Amino acid sequence: METSEPSAEQIKREARVVGLREVSMPTLEAVERRRLQLWGLTVVLLLAVSAGVAVVSTWRPGTGVVTPGVLRIAIVLVSIAFGVYATEKEIHLRRLGRLLTDQRVLTTALTNRLTEMSLLLEAGKAMNSVLELPAVLETILRSAMDLLSGESGSIMLLEKQDELVTVLARGNDAAVGRRAKVGWGVAGQVAETREALLIEGPVDPSRFPGLTEREREVHSALSVPLVSRNVLFGVLNVNAGPDRRYTEYDLQAISIFAEQAAGAMRNARLYETERVQVERAELVREFGTLYEAYGADA
Repeated sequence: METSEPSAEQIKREARVVGLREVSMPTLEAVERRRLQLWGLTVVLLLAVSAGVAVVSTWRPGTGVVTPGVLRIAIVLVSIAFGVYATEKEIHLRRLGRLLTDQRVLTTALTNRLTEMSLLLEAGKAMNSVLELPAVLETILRSAMDLLSGESGSIMLLEKQDELVTVLARGNDAAVGRRAKVGWGVAGQVAETREALLIEGPVDPSRFPGLTEREREVHSALSVPLVSRNVLFGVLNVNAGPDRRYTEYDLQAISIFAEQAAGAMRNARLYETERVQVERAELVREFGTLYEAYGADA
């Protein structure tokens, strides 16, 4: 069942009911203090009632209007009334506590979302500020691990249309140079289907044929394709630490990031192609100049 976002008016209304009128917006700490005050007063009242009962028990009946029986009834009624009052306030305190908890969760989620969006923007700027492919790849992997608080990660590039090779790794340098056929293993399957994967728990070899053994077990990981304009450039892998578990939300965030990363890789390759063409044209021009000079002398 979905819960609606708690409004400020709901919180203020519950705060007024429990006696927190002096603050513009209550906190969970203020609610706990109010609860301690309420039950502290309840304990004091119970002690007072116990003392009253003890006094009434030793009181000898006289000719007055107030008799021990009347006092006992009065004490019981006061105790019941305060019990109802304390129970009602406790119900409202719990309701206020839930509202404040929901609000804090939503605020934390929004703050995390804004932080991730800021990281995505900064990563996009960083990736587009360089044009050399090695520098772009280094920026992509570093930014992805910062975005997801990853413990290790790698970038695999597509070679010969049917094989992936690990060209960059962090947290696991031994992975550099490893190869995987498209369609085999986790990264190979991602490359073949071009769909991102969230790995939760130990990897099932039957689900990923050709899976190579890992030096250390990874229980939470993300693997996303690097695709730009329907061209597959490779696969980005990020592994969580032992105290981190990735979620579908993390998968969405890294998928958005991967689109930007693939675009930066495409620009870097275009730049590299143009640079090579310019260098070749410059060599041809210089060769032609030299040929003309030596040909004239001949």
